[in-house]
Amino acid sequence: MSEEQRVEPMIAGGIDASASAEKRSIRSVYHGLNLAEHDERYGRSTTRDATASTKYRKFLRRSASQCTASAFKRWLLRRLPVVDALRTYRLKAWIVSDIVAGLSVAVVTVPQCLGFAKLANVPAILGLYSSFFPVLVYFVFGSSRHVSIGSMAFCSLMVAETIRKQGLGLDTMPASNYNGTNDTTEASDSMFTPEEIRKISVVVSVSFLAGAFQILMSVFRLGILVSFMSEAFVSGYMAAGAIRIMTIQIRNMFGLPPISGYSGPGEYFYGVFFMLRSLPNANLFEVLISVLSVVTLAVVKTCVNERFARRIKVPIPIDFIVVIIFTTASHFCQFEEKFGVEILKTVPKGIPAVTVPSIGIMSSCVYDAFMLAIVAYTTLGIMAKLLSQRHNYPVDNDQELLANGLSALGGAFFCSIAPSASPPRTLLMESSGGRTQVAYIVSSVVVLLTMVVFAPFFQPLPVCVLCSIIFVACFPLFPHFLVWSQYRKTNLYDLAIYAVSITMNLVFELDTGLLIGMGFSLVLVHIRMQKPDTGRLAVNDGDVIFLDEKHYSKSRSMKNLSIFRFESPLYFATLEVFVEELNKYTVSLSSLKSRMTEVKVQKVPAPIPTEADVSMSSTDDENSFSKPEVDIEKTSVRENEEGNIRNVVCSSHNEHHIKKEEFAVDSRCEERNFKIIVVDCSAISFLDTSGAKTLARLHGEYSQFNIRFLLANCCSGFVDQLKRVDECKNLFAESVYPSIHDIIVLFGN
Repeated sequence: MSEEQRVEPMIAGGIDASASAEKRSIRSVYHGLNLAEHDERYGRSTTRDATASTKYRKFLRRSASQCTASAFKRWLLRRLPVVDALRTYRLKAWIVSDIVAGLSVAVVTVPQCLGFAKLANVPAILGLYSSFFPVLVYFVFGSSRHVSIGSMAFCSLMVAETIRKQGLGLDTMPASNYNGTNDTTEASDSMFTPEEIRKISVVVSVSFLAGAFQILMSVFRLGILVSFMSEAFVSGYMAAGAIRIMTIQIRNMFGLPPISGYSGPGEYFYGVFFMLRSLPNANLFEVLISVLSVVTLAVVKTCVNERFARRIKVPIPIDFIVVIIFTTASHFCQFEEKFGVEILKTVPKGIPAVTVPSIGIMSSCVYDAFMLAIVAYTTLGIMAKLLSQRHNYPVDNDQELLANGLSALGGAFFCSIAPSASPPRTLLMESSGGRTQVAYIVSSVVVLLTMVVFAPFFQPLPVCVLCSIIFVACFPLFPHFLVWSQYRKTNLYDLAIYAVSITMNLVFELDTGLLIGMGFSLVLVHIRMQKPDTGRLAVNDGDVIFLDEKHYSKSRSMKNLSIFRFESPLYFATLEVFVEELNKYTVSLSSLKSRMTEVKVQKVPAPIPTEADVSMSSTDDENSFSKPEVDIEKTSVRENEEGNIRNVVCSSHNEHHIKKEEFAVDSRCEERNFKIIVVDCSAISFLDTSGAKTLARLHGEYSQFNIRFLLANCCSGFVDQLKRVDECKNLFAESVYPSIHDIIVLFGN
């Protein structure tokens, strides 16, 4: 090829042949354009943004047009996910899996919920109530298919703190706030002491108010709150909560007296000091029972259930087995009378009567109820989002918030503690093969039978056994203690967020520590956004201009290649928007997965797209395309005999010359059969660890469908972050390029 390289404008098919030939015959020089000339030359839309009043009128017209029977039906189906779940339920294929999963969760739920009730410092039977009534409500309104809702450690810990705060006013609360049980049960007010009745009143009131807050938040569509909690913040919060819970369980496992004295910042450390000072007063028999329980639970769960998970379809219900063994031993050996072991004593059977919350109590615990609502939904939202990504089904954050609120509000009338998702039970639901919400009903039936028939059987159960079960249930949270080493290598900002989150949640109470940690996380992100990396851009040796098709009318979509531009930092708060917009403008992963699931036919994988697979269309300009005068070669074009446009792009630096396939606009653009997806990272100012892991995950998932996922125009900080994350090794080695032009050159050869 001659020294004067030839470059053909990347214009779409369907353009008038004579006009195209005339344009290609003109050789002009690119002198550079200002913004106004650039917009005029490339056809930027001149439509002005609508005013607030215009947008409001359009909103009213759109809302009025949706006031139809069909629109109401769609709204109702969104608000009642159970209808769609039952309508599409595959009875023969799923019923056995749901029954097995429901039973597996139930035998773990019963002992755990009894322990969570003791953690909340309320009668143990409230744990069973909390795992039955809220589950029924969530079955109707929840959109997640795997979340196991009910009593949860963090919520129980916050309720216990609320009861402690209300301690000064407990004597003034009438016992009539709790109405006992209804006529269908043998329980009565005499089965609870006056102190327990006042505690139940606090539980009912704070749970009712927390549910009301969640419903109000769902009305204002605040379900996106979960997106503003980074991975580092959640890990720190989970680690601090696990430390607090395990410390309390150790105190009860050793039979030590309750902590009394100082209350305020640093109370946890004072409690640890008080517990260590009280160790000589430990009940050795309770210590022995606790050690045996912990060792048995840990060995079976870790060395049997986890190690042989593939061979054992249903995990061994070791929690339930331990409870049965020690309950029987306590009954016949009289642990309480002979060895001074604390037992449950009173576990009434039956269904509780409807209980009305106390307005006086609610007015004094507004802040506690609001923070309880935040903590409960945070855990539920995180688990629902995790499981929906694993199993490829949609979850509506606002619907989950509404379902959680209705569960808490409805359950409060039946003495239930504010519910949330329990991570161990949720993961058990998944690993046991649960498919849909029907597994919730199976689990609830077992809990109901325990409430109305078998509840008194647990009266001689030692409390230290329940504490051991909760202690071992915190083991899955141990990875949150080890992530600091990962953050130390990948991102010091994430390490700072993690350190502040875990420290504040130990120094202060969980609700206050949650606010401080979240506030610090957002402030730190704001500081990072104010300090972007800057640098000088050099002139490129090509005249390939990529325009936003929403703003420029004289541009055409590419047939097999899609370039996605994201003009925002890529971090934990923008990941959900990034994935949604990527699926919108390129290829939807959920659609690909759904299509594969429906067809259920394994296809022969197509080869990875080569350079000749990329057919493109670009800007149709009435003026001729040109190039800079300085250090840029002159350009010219030619057309083949059939009238098809071919492109040759050459660089004066690397001597590349690439022949293209026919450039034509894909008339089936709705199908989005792209072979290559390019993310233009020039507007992404920084990337955190969560964002890097998301890019690596997308790279792996797209590669399964033989679609290349490439990154271009990455800033130096972006590239450095990718290098520091181990999950991004393949992504960095295979799919990161200096510019979009390099991708066109390399994959068009």
